[in-house]
Amino acid sequence: MKAAVLEGIGTSPKFRIKELPSPVIKAGQLLVRNFASSVNPVDAIMRMGKSLLNLMGTSNQIIGNDFCGRVLASKSRLFKEGDEVFGMTPVLHGGTFAEEIVVDESWAVLKPANLSYLQAGIIPLVGLTAYQSLFSIGHIRREDTVLITGCTGGVGASAVQLAKGLEAHVSGVCREGHRDQAKELGCDVVIDYERQRIPSEAKYDLIFDAAGKYTYSDMKEHLHEHARFITTRGATQHIKGMVTTAMDMLCESKMKMVNVKPRSADLLYLKQQAEGHLLLLPLAATFPLEELEQAHQLLAHGGIVGKIGITIS
Repeated sequence: MKAAVLEGIGTSPKFRIKELPSPVIKAGQLLVRNFASSVNPVDAIMRMGKSLLNLMGTSNQIIGNDFCGRVLASKSRLFKEGDEVFGMTPVLHGGTFAEEIVVDESWAVLKPANLSYLQAGIIPLVGLTAYQSLFSIGHIRREDTVLITGCTGGVGASAVQLAKGLEAHVSGVCREGHRDQAKELGCDVVIDYERQRIPSEAKYDLIFDAAGKYTYSDMKEHLHEHARFITTRGATQHIKGMVTTAMDMLCESKMKMVNVKPRSADLLYLKQQAEGHLLLLPLAATFPLEELEQAHQLLAHGGIVGKIGITIS
C-alpha cells in the first residue's frame, strides 16, 4: 500500500511516497482503505520533531490523524467489511497519510451519508477539538453568548457551527478579509482583530480561543461570573505568553486547555450535525497524497479559511 513517509524533521516538510506492506489488524480493530485526510497545525508540530512520535526511532513514520474510507477487514463487532467510516487517530499515533490504516473501533463511526469522503475526511480532528472544548469542557448551553477566536479556521469554523446548532449568539474574531466567510458560517458579530478591540462592555458565557493565541489574563474582563475560557494552546508563541499561560493554567480555575481525543460518541454527534446540514467545513484547497509537501507549505503560510484536504487514490 502507498504511504507518505516522513523523511527527516524540521521546518520544511519532507515526505516520500513509498510502497509498504498492508498492516495487520487485531481484535477490536479495522483495516480501512483510506480515501481522504487533511492537514492540521498539529502535523507541523509532529514533523518538526516536537512530539514523542519522533523520539521512538522507528522507520517509515507516517503522520496525519484524519481519515475517511471503507472497511476492508474487521475484527470488531461494531463494523463490517464495506462500511464507510470516518474518524481520527490519537495525535501521537498518526498514521493516516496512507492508503490503508489500522483503526481501533473507538476511533471511528459511520461516515455522514450526505458527505463525500473528502467533505467528511476534513472534519474529525477539528470537529472533535471544537466539540470537546464547547461541550465537554465549556458546558455550553442553549442560547449562550459565545466568543470564538480564529472563527474561520478549521477548529473555529467547526465551533461556530456547533454553537449555532444550540442557537448560541456567536461573536467571531478573524481578519477583516474573512468577514464574509465568518458571517456565512453563522457568526452574529464579527470582530477584526487587526483593527478592532472586543467592546469593553461585552461579556460572554463562554470564550473559546480556537486560534490558540490568548490566555485567561487577556480575556478575563469579558467573562461572566461563572463563564469559562478554553484555549487550544494559549499564548505560547512567545516566552512572555508561555509564562502567562502557565501561570493562568495553574492559578485560574476558569481557564482550561483542550487535549483532543478520538471518542466515538463525540464523532457520532458530529455525524448527526453533518447529516442535519448543521456542520460543513469550507475547503480551502485539495492536494493528492503525492503533493503533501505543498499542502504543508500552504498550511504554514496561513491565512486560509477552513481546511486543506488530502485525497488518497
